[in-house]
Amino acid sequence: MSDNTDNTQQTVDTSKWYFKFDPQTYAFIPGAVHEQVDNSTDVDPAGILNPVWNPSTNSWTGQSMEDYLAEQQKTAQQNVDPQKQQLANLAIQVMTINQKLNARITALEAEKEAKNV
Repeated sequence: MSDNTDNTQQTVDTSKWYFKFDPQTYAFIPGAVHEQVDNSTDVDPAGILNPVWNPSTNSWTGQSMEDYLAEQQKTAQQNVDPQKQQLANLAIQVMTINQKLNARITALEAEKEAKNV
């Protein structure tokens, strides 16, 4: 009985990772595999948001995390706490009243001085 089975096994290098991309859009496909296919590269897209493979430069393009965070910080709207805003308005009113009272006291003291002279 002769056995015609092929005993050769394809070995996969599990020490190396390959990162896949869509062959039409070149957008990164999440996940990594140990076996290289046509639409994959061993260049790690780590640190890039929404990476897209650029075959002409053999690199991933996209926005870095630092750029993303800077953009978020720049465009973030400041949310004002309504209670803090109300407290600030009350403090301004108290300071305005205090200034008027101090001016009135100064005027009355000056008037009193003028009568005593």
